[in-house]
Formats: sequence, C-alpha cells, structure tokens
Amino acid sequence: MKETNGFTLIELMIVVAIVGIIALIAAPSMRTTISNSRNNSVSNQLLIDIMYTRNIAITNQRNAQMIPLDPNLGTGALTTIGPGGGVNWARGWRIIDTASPADTLRLQDSFGQDPQIRSTDPLNILDSANPIEFSPEGFAVQTGAFQIAVLGCAGLNGRQLTINQVGQVIGTDILCPAGYETQ
Repeated sequence: MKETNGFTLIELMIVVAIVGIIALIAAPSMRTTISNSRNNSVSNQLLIDIMYTRNIAITNQRNAQMIPLDPNLGTGALTTIGPGGGVNWARGWRIIDTASPADTLRLQDSFGQDPQIRSTDPLNILDSANPIEFSPEGFAVQTGAFQIAVLGCAGLNGRQLTINQVGQVIGTDILCPAGYETQ
C-alpha cells in the first residue's frame, strides 16, 4: 500500500471553514474585550494624572491644576453621558503649577473619538472655568465626579471617579452608559 503524507484539498477547505466560523463567533466578544480594556486604560490614566496634580501641589506647596484641552464650558451641547457638562476630558488635559500657569508640567494628548470622560455632578462641573485643583495641603479646591466610557464597552466596565474634599479619588465600576454598550 502507498502511504500518503499530507492533506487533501477537501480536508484543508473544511478546516479553513471551521476556523472561519469560530472567528465569526469570537469577533464580537473580542471587540467588547478590547473596548473594556481601553476603558480601563483611559480611566487609569485620568486617575494617575489627578494624583500627580495633587502631588505637585503638596510638593511645591502651591496650588496645582489639571485643565481640559476641550474649550467648551460645562453647559455645552456635547453631553452624551451623564447629566453633567459638555467638556470631554478625553480630548486631553494639561497640568500646571498655578504660580507659573504658562508652564505645562504634563500634557495628555487626546485619546481619540471613542472615549468620553464627562463631569457628571451638575452642581460641581469640572471644566476649563472650574478645573481640577488641589491646595498645598492636598485638599481639592472643588469636588466633582467623572464618568468614563468607550464605545463598545459592556456590563460593569464603565467607570466613575469621584474627587472628594480631602483630595481622595474614589473609583467605582458602573454599568456602561446607554448608547455606549456593544451593539
């Protein structure tokens, strides 16, 4: 008998078809996983920079601010998540020492179009007119809260960060806001 080493064309086509079907099934959940991971990355960067701003204020014994690069003020028409303001902090921000506001200590570029970081406390909207600011003692000059969401997030992968009066930042997992979950 003749021994064969290899696959027939039909066997190869069946394997390719099975791999294609598995890929079609896995693609939507993979997209959600990527969006959820991006949401975590954006919220972590915001948290890191808020804490950096606080540390600058304490270290230099002068107020420090984190100012959004989005020029809109808090009552703008850009609100897509939460009841708060129109500033999308995901467009970037800069951190300054208030003693020399022209000097940027740290600059965060835009995260692109998908992420949204919105001030959600209608009484304490954090925007260009009311930026995140810490005193030399590390206290928040103004309290506030943010909701962070990326298009395609699902479940408890939304994030809320709240800045209280003593300068603590409290993170909470929330449901992805309506209009942001996987479709």
